[in-house]
Amino acid sequence: MKKIILSTVALMSAVSIQAIETPTEPPVVKHPMTLSGGEVSGQIKAMHIITDKDNNWTPNTGSGYLGTLKYVTPEVVTGLKAGAAFYINGDTGLTDWGETYTGGAATDGVKPAQGMFTSVEGEENAHLGQAYIEYNDKNVYAKAGRMIHHTPLTKIQASLMPNFYEAYVLGTKALPGLDLSLTHFNKISYGSRAATDATLIGEKTWTAGASQLMVGQGGGTLEQAKFVNMGHGAGVSENTSGMTTVGATYTGIKALTINLWDYYAHDIANNLYADIDYKMPVMKGTKLSLSAQYLSQMEIGDELAGELNYSMYGAKAKIGNKKWSAYLAYNQSNDKDTGGGFFNAWGADPAYTSSIFSRNAYRQDVGAYKIGGHYTIMKGLKFKAGYANYGQSKTTGWGTLTANEDATEFDMMLIYKPAKAWTFKIFNAIRTSEYNSDTAEKEMNHVRLVAWYDF
Repeated sequence: MKKIILSTVALMSAVSIQAIETPTEPPVVKHPMTLSGGEVSGQIKAMHIITDKDNNWTPNTGSGYLGTLKYVTPEVVTGLKAGAAFYINGDTGLTDWGETYTGGAATDGVKPAQGMFTSVEGEENAHLGQAYIEYNDKNVYAKAGRMIHHTPLTKIQASLMPNFYEAYVLGTKALPGLDLSLTHFNKISYGSRAATDATLIGEKTWTAGASQLMVGQGGGTLEQAKFVNMGHGAGVSENTSGMTTVGATYTGIKALTINLWDYYAHDIANNLYADIDYKMPVMKGTKLSLSAQYLSQMEIGDELAGELNYSMYGAKAKIGNKKWSAYLAYNQSNDKDTGGGFFNAWGADPAYTSSIFSRNAYRQDVGAYKIGGHYTIMKGLKFKAGYANYGQSKTTGWGTLTANEDATEFDMMLIYKPAKAWTFKIFNAIRTSEYNSDTAEKEMNHVRLVAWYDF
């Protein structure tokens, strides 16, 4: 009874949703509590599935929470600080686990949302996700330790517990308008959504993340909220030397942003990513944004993930302001006999056409488009919607399945922010898998409530 009471309080108090615009760590607060001159901040999150189809494929029950407490020291010397963040995740007590749940199988019409938890049946799990030192001045920055690190291929979508890295970062902004960085990733800690990335979203195509689950390549049971070698996390047969990343961001021309990144995952793959974005005013208070992107992947070294050959380009146009916006996006992936798509070992997702439960742009021979936008109904109340069509890929799902029909997803979201610290969201995701058939229904009509409180 005590657990249910606490769970109900947590659910009513706060939360975050998964992919779309969900914070993965507490924001910087203007008036934080102080502790010996440092800063303390945090979040209380909760999310609850209201309803979905009962078809043994889509999650129809789940209620999880995440508590976050972060502390950043004052400057030890000029520019030098340290920080740590502690996370605790579990079931609110409202999830129906059925009578014989075994970590994935649906029983008694029950399909728990494993993507909310870092334990098999939602047991409480505590994790020191961040513990780092960092240095910043006007020309140089550096960071080392456990962290959340946002770059195009390491910014991970999260439901509750996010993904973390053990990494070493060195960068410079000495040249006007140019940010250069060098990062080495040793380890990864998979968050609560990793299993969903690999199975429900990726449909075991290995194009959506958490490839540690790969059968036959050293994979098996997914290890979550635990730091593991980057190669082990990729599901290859042995540990590797990690991943080394070189990045450049140029903002020296007004309204123009250019990103160039190289991700060298030792003995697995070399990933190249580039994008460009240009904003122009079209009327008072309204801007048009034009964007383009490119992603490629090839095997390297010992080729521990096999032969890889993937490329994808995309374009996006968006017009709008704070009151309203509308956009149109397109992605096209290549058609090669090898690889079967993007080997997405750690959950990357920069594609313009991705939606809450679909990342089909990373599969083989996909021409995807997405339309959407937002409208601000009143102060603190916003409505968002998006429709994506991915056609049919040539990638095999679940080991043996081939596409039967066009994959689509239609998302609607209502966001209410009654105060600066509080946010509530309710969303409906209507999705059809390309592997849907008369004998195995793979459709969603998923309704979920999310809320969070920042302090």
